[in-house]
Amino acid sequence: MTTAAPQTIALDDDIRELTAEEVDASIRWLWEHANGDLDSPGCGLVLDRDDLPDVATVAATGFALAAWCVGVERGVLTRAAVHDRVRATLRTLEESVPHRNGFLAHFVDPQTGERRGRSEYSTIDTTLALCGAVAAASFFADDDLSARVDRLLARIDWHWLVDETDGRTVLRMAWVGSAGDDYADGADDAGFVSAWTMTAEQLPMYLLAAGHPAVPQELAQALWRGVDKPVGAYGGHECVYEPGGTLFTYHFPLAFYPFQRVRDLDGRNWWANAREASLASKAWCADQAGTWRTFAAGLWGPAAGFGPHGYVVNGARPSAHEPRCDGTVPPVSLFGALPLAPDEVSPALRRLRDEHPGAWNRWGATDGVNLERDEPWYAAPRYGLNKGATALLGATALGSTLVWDAFAGHPWIARGAEKLGFTAT
Repeated sequence: MTTAAPQTIALDDDIRELTAEEVDASIRWLWEHANGDLDSPGCGLVLDRDDLPDVATVAATGFALAAWCVGVERGVLTRAAVHDRVRATLRTLEESVPHRNGFLAHFVDPQTGERRGRSEYSTIDTTLALCGAVAAASFFADDDLSARVDRLLARIDWHWLVDETDGRTVLRMAWVGSAGDDYADGADDAGFVSAWTMTAEQLPMYLLAAGHPAVPQELAQALWRGVDKPVGAYGGHECVYEPGGTLFTYHFPLAFYPFQRVRDLDGRNWWANAREASLASKAWCADQAGTWRTFAAGLWGPAAGFGPHGYVVNGARPSAHEPRCDGTVPPVSLFGALPLAPDEVSPALRRLRDEHPGAWNRWGATDGVNLERDEPWYAAPRYGLNKGATALLGATALGSTLVWDAFAGHPWIARGAEKLGFTAT
Protein backbone atom coordinates (compact mmCIF):
# COMPACT_ATOMS: atom_id res chain seq x y z
CA MET A 1 0.00 0.00 0.00
CA THR A 2 1.29 3.46 -0.91
CA THR A 3 0.82 6.10 1.74
CA ALA A 4 0.71 9.86 1.48
CA ALA A 5 3.52 11.98 2.78
CA PRO A 6 3.31 12.49 6.55
CA GLN A 7 1.24 15.47 7.55
CA THR A 8 3.14 18.28 9.19
CA ILE A 9 2.02 19.05 12.73
CA ALA A 10 4.33 21.25 14.75
CA LEU A 11 4.86 19.63 18.14
CA ASP A 12 7.42 20.73 20.69
CA ASP A 13 10.02 18.06 21.36
CA ASP A 14 8.74 17.23 24.83
CA ILE A 15 5.14 16.83 23.63
CA ARG A 16 6.29 14.71 20.71
CA GLU A 17 8.19 12.46 23.12
CA LEU A 18 5.22 12.23 25.50
CA THR A 19 2.82 11.44 22.67
CA ALA A 20 5.11 8.78 21.21
CA GLU A 21 5.29 7.09 24.62
CA GLU A 22 1.52 7.25 24.96
CA VAL A 23 0.85 5.90 21.48
CA ASP A 24 3.22 2.97 21.98
CA ALA A 25 1.81 2.19 25.44
CA SER A 26 -1.73 2.26 24.03
CA ILE A 27 -0.79 -0.09 21.19
CA ARG A 28 0.75 -2.50 23.68
CA TRP A 29 -2.41 -2.33 25.83
CA LEU A 30 -4.53 -3.22 22.81
CA TRP A 31 -2.21 -6.10 21.93
CA GLU A 32 -1.91 -7.55 25.43
CA HIS A 33 -5.60 -7.18 26.30
CA ALA A 34 -6.81 -9.12 23.28
CA ASN A 35 -7.24 -12.84 22.93
CA GLY A 36 -3.93 -13.81 21.34
CA ASP A 37 -4.66 -17.51 20.75
CA LEU A 38 -4.66 -17.85 16.97
CA ASP A 39 -6.70 -21.05 17.18
CA SER A 40 -9.36 -19.62 19.48
CA PRO A 41 -12.82 -18.78 18.10
CA GLY A 42 -12.44 -15.44 19.91
CA CYS A 43 -8.95 -14.60 18.70
CA GLY A 44 -8.32 -10.87 18.46
CA LEU A 45 -11.27 -9.74 20.56
CA VAL A 46 -10.22 -6.83 22.78
CA LEU A 47 -11.42 -6.28 26.32
CA ASP A 48 -13.86 -3.51 27.05
CA ARG A 49 -11.86 -2.72 30.22
CA ASP A 50 -8.77 -4.31 31.64
CA ASP A 51 -10.50 -5.06 34.95
CA LEU A 52 -13.25 -7.08 33.22
CA PRO A 53 -11.43 -10.07 31.70
CA ASP A 54 -14.63 -11.77 30.51
CA VAL A 55 -16.07 -8.91 28.45
CA ALA A 56 -14.80 -7.81 25.03
CA THR A 57 -16.27 -5.31 22.60
CA VAL A 58 -16.27 -5.39 18.82
CA ALA A 59 -15.72 -1.60 18.78
CA ALA A 60 -12.47 -1.81 20.75
CA THR A 61 -11.48 -4.67 18.47
CA GLY A 62 -11.95 -2.42 15.45
CA PHE A 63 -9.70 0.25 16.93
CA ALA A 64 -7.14 -2.43 17.72
CA LEU A 65 -7.09 -3.82 14.18
CA ALA A 66 -6.01 -0.41 12.93
CA ALA A 67 -3.73 0.35 15.89
CA TRP A 68 -1.81 -2.91 15.48
CA CYS A 69 -0.95 -1.80 11.94
CA VAL A 70 0.36 1.47 13.37
CA GLY A 71 2.36 -0.70 15.75
CA VAL A 72 4.04 -2.29 12.74
CA GLU A 73 4.82 1.14 11.32
CA ARG A 74 6.30 2.25 14.63
CA GLY A 75 8.28 -0.94 15.27
CA VAL A 76 6.28 -1.78 18.38
CA LEU A 77 4.89 -5.00 16.85
CA THR A 78 6.20 -7.27 14.12
CA ARG A 79 4.50 -7.39 10.74
CA ALA A 80 4.25 -11.17 10.78
CA ALA A 81 2.64 -11.32 14.21
CA VAL A 82 0.14 -8.60 13.35
CA HIS A 83 -0.72 -10.21 10.02
CA ASP A 84 -1.48 -13.50 11.78
CA ARG A 85 -3.53 -11.77 14.49
CA VAL A 86 -5.49 -9.71 11.94
CA ARG A 87 -6.26 -12.82 9.89
CA ALA A 88 -7.59 -14.63 12.96
CA THR A 89 -9.52 -11.60 14.18
CA LEU A 90 -11.33 -11.19 10.88
CA ARG A 91 -12.23 -14.87 11.06
CA THR A 92 -13.62 -14.26 14.53
CA LEU A 93 -15.75 -11.35 13.37
CA GLU A 94 -17.08 -13.29 10.40
CA GLU A 95 -17.62 -16.70 11.98
CA SER A 96 -17.86 -16.41 15.77
CA VAL A 97 -19.47 -13.09 16.73
CA PRO A 98 -23.28 -13.20 16.46
CA HIS A 99 -24.90 -10.77 14.05
CA ARG A 100 -28.31 -9.78 12.82
CA ASN A 101 -28.37 -8.85 9.15
CA GLY A 102 -24.66 -8.11 9.43
CA PHE A 103 -24.83 -5.94 12.55
CA LEU A 104 -22.63 -7.35 15.32
CA ALA A 105 -23.38 -7.89 18.97
CA HIS A 106 -21.74 -5.13 21.01
CA PHE A 107 -20.38 -7.08 24.00
CA VAL A 108 -18.95 -10.54 23.43
CA ASP A 109 -17.04 -13.27 25.23
CA PRO A 110 -13.33 -12.79 24.45
CA GLN A 111 -12.73 -16.55 24.36
CA THR A 112 -15.66 -17.73 22.25
CA GLY A 113 -17.00 -14.62 20.50
CA GLU A 114 -20.46 -15.41 21.82
CA ARG A 115 -22.79 -12.59 22.76
CA ARG A 116 -22.38 -11.48 26.36
CA GLY A 117 -25.46 -11.20 28.52
CA ARG A 118 -28.15 -8.98 27.03
CA SER A 119 -26.00 -7.09 24.56
CA GLU A 120 -27.68 -5.22 21.74
CA TYR A 121 -26.79 -5.53 18.06
CA SER A 122 -25.24 -2.14 17.47
CA THR A 123 -24.75 0.00 14.39
CA ILE A 124 -21.97 2.18 15.81
CA ASP A 125 -20.02 -0.68 17.34
CA THR A 126 -20.30 -2.62 14.09
CA THR A 127 -19.12 0.49 12.26
CA LEU A 128 -16.02 0.86 14.42
CA ALA A 129 -15.25 -2.85 14.10
CA LEU A 130 -15.49 -2.68 10.31
CA CYS A 131 -13.50 0.56 10.08
CA GLY A 132 -10.59 -1.23 11.69
CA ALA A 133 -11.12 -4.30 9.54
CA VAL A 134 -11.10 -2.21 6.36
CA ALA A 135 -7.95 -0.35 7.42
CA ALA A 136 -6.10 -3.56 8.31
CA ALA A 137 -7.06 -5.39 5.12
CA SER A 138 -6.05 -2.42 3.01
CA PHE A 139 -2.74 -2.07 4.89
CA PHE A 140 -1.73 -5.68 4.27
CA ALA A 141 -3.15 -5.89 0.73
CA ASP A 142 -3.72 -9.60 1.27
CA ASP A 143 -6.32 -11.33 -0.92
CA ASP A 144 -7.64 -13.53 1.89
CA LEU A 145 -8.00 -10.63 4.31
CA SER A 146 -9.64 -8.51 1.63
CA ALA A 147 -12.12 -11.25 0.79
CA ARG A 148 -13.14 -11.63 4.43
CA VAL A 149 -13.64 -7.90 4.85
CA ASP A 150 -15.65 -7.73 1.65
CA ARG A 151 -17.94 -10.45 3.00
CA LEU A 152 -18.35 -8.62 6.31
CA LEU A 153 -19.25 -5.42 4.47
CA ALA A 154 -21.53 -7.06 1.94
CA ARG A 155 -23.61 -9.04 4.43
CA ILE A 156 -24.88 -5.88 6.12
CA ASP A 157 -28.47 -5.09 5.21
CA TRP A 158 -28.58 -1.33 5.65
CA HIS A 159 -32.14 -1.17 4.37
CA TRP A 160 -33.22 -3.19 7.43
CA LEU A 161 -32.44 -0.25 9.71
CA VAL A 162 -33.65 2.60 7.52
CA ASP A 163 -36.45 4.64 9.08
CA GLU A 164 -38.35 7.37 7.28
CA THR A 165 -40.23 9.57 9.73
CA ASP A 166 -41.27 13.21 9.63
CA GLY A 167 -39.94 13.68 6.13
CA ARG A 168 -36.37 12.55 6.74
CA THR A 169 -34.40 9.35 6.35
CA VAL A 170 -32.29 8.01 9.22
CA LEU A 171 -30.73 4.78 10.46
CA ARG A 172 -31.83 3.05 13.63
CA MET A 173 -29.15 2.79 16.31
CA ALA A 174 -29.54 -0.83 17.32
CA TRP A 175 -31.75 -3.90 17.49
CA VAL A 176 -32.68 -6.03 20.50
CA GLY A 177 -34.18 -9.48 20.43
CA SER A 178 -36.19 -9.47 23.63
CA ALA A 179 -37.63 -7.24 26.35
CA GLY A 180 -34.79 -8.29 28.65
CA ASP A 181 -31.99 -7.04 26.40
CA ASP A 182 -29.88 -3.94 26.96
CA TYR A 183 -31.67 -0.80 25.74
CA ALA A 184 -34.94 -2.72 25.36
CA ASP A 185 -36.73 -0.02 27.36
CA GLY A 186 -36.21 2.32 24.44
CA ALA A 187 -37.06 -0.17 21.71
CA ASP A 188 -40.19 -0.24 19.57
CA ASP A 189 -42.34 -3.33 19.07
CA ALA A 190 -40.02 -4.60 16.33
CA GLY A 191 -36.96 -4.32 18.59
CA PHE A 192 -35.41 -1.26 16.97
CA VAL A 193 -33.71 1.16 19.36
CA SER A 194 -33.73 4.92 18.81
CA ALA A 195 -32.26 6.45 15.63
CA TRP A 196 -29.28 8.45 14.43
CA THR A 197 -31.07 11.76 14.26
CA MET A 198 -28.20 13.71 15.81
CA THR A 199 -24.64 14.49 14.76
CA ALA A 200 -22.30 12.38 16.84
CA GLU A 201 -19.56 9.81 16.29
CA GLN A 202 -21.33 7.91 13.50
CA LEU A 203 -20.00 9.77 10.44
CA PRO A 204 -17.90 6.83 9.08
CA MET A 205 -21.05 4.70 9.18
CA TYR A 206 -22.40 6.57 6.18
CA LEU A 207 -19.25 5.82 4.20
CA LEU A 208 -19.68 2.11 4.89
CA ALA A 209 -23.36 2.24 3.96
CA ALA A 210 -22.82 4.31 0.82
CA GLY A 211 -20.11 1.92 -0.32
CA HIS A 212 -22.57 -0.98 -0.37
CA PRO A 213 -23.66 -1.80 -3.93
CA ALA A 214 -27.25 -2.28 -2.71
CA VAL A 215 -27.44 1.27 -1.32
CA PRO A 216 -28.26 3.73 -4.12
CA GLN A 217 -26.75 7.20 -4.13
CA GLU A 218 -30.11 8.79 -3.41
CA LEU A 219 -30.51 6.78 -0.20
CA ALA A 220 -26.88 7.33 0.84
CA GLN A 221 -27.25 11.11 0.56
CA ALA A 222 -30.68 11.07 2.21
CA LEU A 223 -29.15 9.32 5.24
CA TRP A 224 -26.35 11.90 5.42
CA ARG A 225 -28.82 14.75 5.20
CA GLY A 226 -31.29 13.13 7.58
CA VAL A 227 -29.04 13.92 10.54
CA ASP A 228 -29.63 17.10 12.55
CA LYS A 229 -26.69 19.48 12.21
CA PRO A 230 -27.37 22.32 14.65
CA VAL A 231 -24.77 25.09 14.71
CA GLY A 232 -23.77 26.71 17.97
CA ALA A 233 -20.80 28.52 19.43
CA TYR A 234 -18.91 29.04 22.65
CA GLY A 235 -15.93 31.26 23.31
CA GLY A 236 -15.92 32.43 19.70
CA HIS A 237 -15.72 28.89 18.32
CA GLU A 238 -18.62 27.86 16.08
CA CYS A 239 -19.41 24.26 15.15
CA VAL A 240 -22.06 21.71 14.39
CA TYR A 241 -22.54 20.30 17.85
CA GLU A 242 -23.45 17.01 19.46
CA PRO A 243 -26.40 17.25 21.92
CA GLY A 244 -24.35 16.53 25.03
CA GLY A 245 -21.21 18.35 23.91
CA THR A 246 -19.05 15.32 24.70
CA LEU A 247 -15.71 15.53 22.97
CA PHE A 248 -15.12 11.95 21.82
CA THR A 249 -17.99 12.19 19.34
CA TYR A 250 -16.01 14.77 17.37
CA HIS A 251 -12.72 12.89 17.56
CA PHE A 252 -13.61 9.24 16.86
CA PRO A 253 -14.50 9.76 13.16
CA LEU A 254 -11.12 11.42 12.57
CA ALA A 255 -9.29 8.31 13.76
CA PHE A 256 -10.20 6.48 10.55
CA TYR A 257 -11.16 8.89 7.79
CA PRO A 258 -9.13 11.97 6.71
CA PHE A 259 -11.97 14.46 6.89
CA GLN A 260 -9.49 17.32 6.54
CA ARG A 261 -9.04 16.27 2.91
CA VAL A 262 -12.69 16.61 1.90
CA ARG A 263 -15.84 18.66 2.11
CA ASP A 264 -19.22 16.97 2.35
CA LEU A 265 -22.08 17.53 -0.07
CA ASP A 266 -23.05 20.65 1.90
CA GLY A 267 -19.52 22.06 1.70
CA ARG A 268 -18.64 21.34 5.33
CA ASN A 269 -15.17 20.29 6.49
CA TRP A 270 -15.61 18.01 9.51
CA TRP A 271 -11.96 18.25 10.56
CA ALA A 272 -12.35 22.01 10.96
CA ASN A 273 -15.61 21.37 12.79
CA ALA A 274 -13.90 19.06 15.26
CA ARG A 275 -11.18 21.65 15.87
CA GLU A 276 -13.75 24.32 16.66
CA ALA A 277 -15.65 21.93 18.94
CA SER A 278 -12.43 21.10 20.78
CA LEU A 279 -11.53 24.75 21.28
CA ALA A 280 -15.09 25.53 22.40
CA SER A 281 -14.77 22.77 24.99
CA LYS A 282 -11.48 24.25 26.19
CA ALA A 283 -13.06 27.71 26.49
CA TRP A 284 -16.06 26.38 28.38
CA CYS A 285 -13.84 24.49 30.83
CA ALA A 286 -11.78 27.62 31.46
CA ASP A 287 -14.96 29.54 32.26
CA GLN A 288 -15.96 26.85 34.77
CA ALA A 289 -12.68 27.06 36.68
CA GLY A 290 -14.42 28.74 39.58
CA THR A 291 -16.67 25.72 39.98
CA TRP A 292 -14.47 22.73 39.15
CA ARG A 293 -10.97 22.19 40.51
CA THR A 294 -10.04 19.96 37.57
CA PHE A 295 -10.56 22.83 35.15
CA ALA A 296 -8.90 25.32 37.48
CA ALA A 297 -5.82 23.09 37.31
CA GLY A 298 -5.64 23.64 33.55
CA LEU A 299 -7.13 20.33 32.40
CA TRP A 300 -10.02 20.20 29.96
CA GLY A 301 -11.95 18.02 27.50
CA PRO A 302 -15.02 16.44 29.17
CA ALA A 303 -15.97 13.22 27.39
CA ALA A 304 -16.58 9.53 28.09
CA GLY A 305 -14.38 7.72 30.55
CA PHE A 306 -14.14 6.38 34.07
CA GLY A 307 -15.08 8.70 36.93
CA PRO A 308 -15.10 8.31 40.72
CA HIS A 309 -18.58 6.78 40.52
CA GLY A 310 -18.08 4.63 37.41
CA TYR A 311 -18.51 5.17 33.71
CA VAL A 312 -19.42 8.76 32.93
CA VAL A 313 -20.14 10.82 29.81
CA ASN A 314 -19.47 14.50 30.47
CA GLY A 315 -19.80 17.39 28.07
CA ALA A 316 -19.26 21.09 27.40
CA ARG A 317 -20.79 23.88 25.37
CA PRO A 318 -22.09 24.17 22.75
CA SER A 319 -24.74 21.57 23.52
CA ALA A 320 -28.48 21.10 23.35
CA HIS A 321 -28.85 21.27 27.12
CA GLU A 322 -26.82 22.02 30.23
CA PRO A 323 -23.71 19.83 29.91
CA ARG A 324 -23.29 16.97 32.33
CA CYS A 325 -20.19 17.47 34.45
CA ASP A 326 -18.65 15.85 37.53
CA GLY A 327 -15.17 17.32 37.12
CA THR A 328 -13.70 14.25 35.40
CA VAL A 329 -11.48 14.60 32.33
CA PRO A 330 -10.27 11.60 30.30
CA PRO A 331 -6.79 12.25 28.86
CA VAL A 332 -7.90 10.70 25.56
CA SER A 333 -9.63 14.04 24.93
CA LEU A 334 -6.30 15.83 24.97
CA PHE A 335 -4.52 13.33 22.74
CA GLY A 336 -7.55 13.32 20.46
CA ALA A 337 -7.46 17.10 20.14
CA LEU A 338 -3.67 17.23 19.71
CA PRO A 339 -3.61 16.87 15.90
CA LEU A 340 -6.36 19.49 15.67
CA ALA A 341 -4.91 22.16 17.93
CA PRO A 342 -1.40 21.29 19.18
CA ASP A 343 -0.60 24.72 20.61
CA GLU A 344 -3.79 24.81 22.66
CA VAL A 345 -3.50 21.21 23.88
CA SER A 346 0.19 21.08 24.81
CA PRO A 347 -0.04 23.13 28.06
CA ALA A 348 -2.66 20.75 29.45
CA LEU A 349 -0.58 17.71 28.52
CA ARG A 350 2.40 19.24 30.31
CA ARG A 351 0.32 19.79 33.43
CA LEU A 352 -0.93 16.23 33.27
CA ARG A 353 2.63 14.95 32.89
CA ASP A 354 4.33 17.17 35.47
CA GLU A 355 1.68 17.52 38.17
CA HIS A 356 -0.09 14.16 38.01
CA PRO A 357 2.35 11.24 38.02
CA GLY A 358 -0.48 9.10 39.42
CA ALA A 359 -2.27 9.44 36.09
CA TRP A 360 0.32 7.30 34.29
CA ASN A 361 1.60 3.75 34.35
CA ARG A 362 3.09 1.31 31.86
CA TRP A 363 -0.14 1.42 29.84
CA GLY A 364 0.09 5.18 29.44
CA ALA A 365 -2.43 7.74 30.62
CA THR A 366 -5.35 6.89 32.85
CA ASP A 367 -8.95 6.93 31.61
CA GLY A 368 -10.04 9.59 34.06
CA VAL A 369 -8.66 12.43 36.20
CA ASN A 370 -10.81 14.10 38.83
CA LEU A 371 -9.46 16.75 41.21
CA GLU A 372 -12.68 17.56 43.06
CA ARG A 373 -11.73 15.67 46.22
CA ASP A 374 -9.11 16.53 48.81
CA GLU A 375 -6.74 14.18 47.00
CA PRO A 376 -6.48 13.75 43.22
CA TRP A 377 -8.40 10.78 41.86
CA TYR A 378 -7.15 8.73 38.92
CA ALA A 379 -9.07 5.93 37.25
CA ALA A 380 -7.47 2.52 37.58
CA PRO A 381 -9.14 0.67 34.66
CA ARG A 382 -8.38 1.46 31.04
CA TYR A 383 -11.06 1.30 28.34
CA GLY A 384 -10.22 -0.33 25.03
CA LEU A 385 -12.09 2.33 23.10
CA ASN A 386 -10.10 5.15 24.65
CA LYS A 387 -6.79 3.35 24.26
CA GLY A 388 -7.68 2.79 20.61
CA ALA A 389 -8.59 6.40 19.96
CA THR A 390 -5.45 7.57 21.76
CA ALA A 391 -3.26 5.28 19.66
CA LEU A 392 -4.73 6.34 16.32
CA LEU A 393 -5.17 10.06 16.95
CA GLY A 394 -1.88 10.34 18.80
CA ALA A 395 -0.15 8.68 15.84
CA THR A 396 -1.68 11.22 13.46
CA ALA A 397 -0.34 14.01 15.65
CA LEU A 398 3.10 12.43 15.19
CA GLY A 399 2.64 12.52 11.40
CA SER A 400 1.32 9.08 10.54
CA THR A 401 -1.20 8.86 7.72
CA LEU A 402 -1.23 5.08 7.64
CA VAL A 403 -4.79 4.49 8.83
CA TRP A 404 -6.26 7.41 6.87
CA ASP A 405 -4.63 6.22 3.65
CA ALA A 406 -5.54 2.58 4.21
CA PHE A 407 -9.16 3.31 5.07
CA ALA A 408 -9.89 6.05 2.54
CA GLY A 409 -8.05 4.16 -0.20
CA HIS A 410 -10.15 1.01 0.18
CA PRO A 411 -12.42 0.61 -2.88
CA TRP A 412 -15.54 0.31 -0.71
CA ILE A 413 -14.81 3.56 1.13
CA ALA A 414 -13.74 5.42 -1.99
CA ARG A 415 -17.02 4.40 -3.62
CA GLY A 416 -18.93 5.52 -0.53
CA ALA A 417 -17.26 8.94 -0.51
CA GLU A 418 -18.10 9.43 -4.18
CA LYS A 419 -21.73 8.47 -3.69
CA LEU A 420 -21.97 10.82 -0.72
CA GLY A 421 -20.75 13.70 -2.85
CA PHE A 422 -17.52 14.33 -0.96
CA THR A 423 -15.13 16.64 -2.81
CA ALA A 424 -11.43 17.26 -2.25
CA THR A 425 -10.49 20.39 -0.34
